[in-house]
Amino acid sequence: MIYFCADDYGISDKCNNRIEECLMHGVLNKVSVLPNGDIADFKQRLLCYGAKLSLHLNLVEGYPLSDPKEISLLVSKKGAFRYSFVGLFFLSLSNKRKQLQKQLYKELQKQVSFWREAMGEAIPISIDSHQHTHMIPLVFQTLMQVLRDNGAVVECVRIPAEPLLPYLLSPSLYTSYTLSGVIKQWLLKILAWTNRGELKKSNFDVTYFMGVMFSGRVTEEKIKKVLPRYMKLAKKHNKNIEIGLHPGYLECDEELMAGCRPGFKAFYESQWRKREYDALMKFTL
Repeated sequence: MIYFCADDYGISDKCNNRIEECLMHGVLNKVSVLPNGDIADFKQRLLCYGAKLSLHLNLVEGYPLSDPKEISLLVSKKGAFRYSFVGLFFLSLSNKRKQLQKQLYKELQKQVSFWREAMGEAIPISIDSHQHTHMIPLVFQTLMQVLRDNGAVVECVRIPAEPLLPYLLSPSLYTSYTLSGVIKQWLLKILAWTNRGELKKSNFDVTYFMGVMFSGRVTEEKIKKVLPRYMKLAKKHNKNIEIGLHPGYLECDEELMAGCRPGFKAFYESQWRKREYDALMKFTL
């Protein structure tokens, strides 16, 4: 199975509408939903398209589901999440590690519980996260504990460490790889290796993921060049494929959900998000 997954459903109602357009008219068949976003009626809006839904854990943007006073390390004085991936990573290595883990547990517990209540406790959960923060070892370890304690049935956890062979065998794309994409890919590979013990113990399904090497600059041409090589690997190892995309672009005069950090706004307004939207609308297998 090949999943074309739109991340960040819930960033704004306008972005949500664009993702739904891709569900109606394009190849999109999976949506990753922010539990603290603009999603009051997400089940009614999305399930009618037959899309698979995933919990997009969020520790970096908007307001938490927990009482901000109980997770003071994670939020600003205004009560919104205060750290990016990098900030959260370094905080997890600090002398506040134990305190942070307790607060992470509270918030991850809230988000997982919200999802199970909304979707139904018997429905297996697919999990990923905003800015891949679940790959930070302390976050990953805490998440696994939350899932065990909740008795959650987990279908799949996204491990965004892409196989390198499809990219190495596509030399015409070499100039399209960004330095940030390469750095992210190797960092995530290292983190995946670090988390391998927890993952093996939990025995969750893992897909072949595509999207990091292109660093948010996925196009129809790039997918068509790399996907056949992914398909060969997936068939050989009996795995599914997931292509992470961000078609929920934002126009400059449109607002994000409450508590979003101003520094992230440029990312949502990027022309590349519009290109990913266009790629999903016209792509055919």
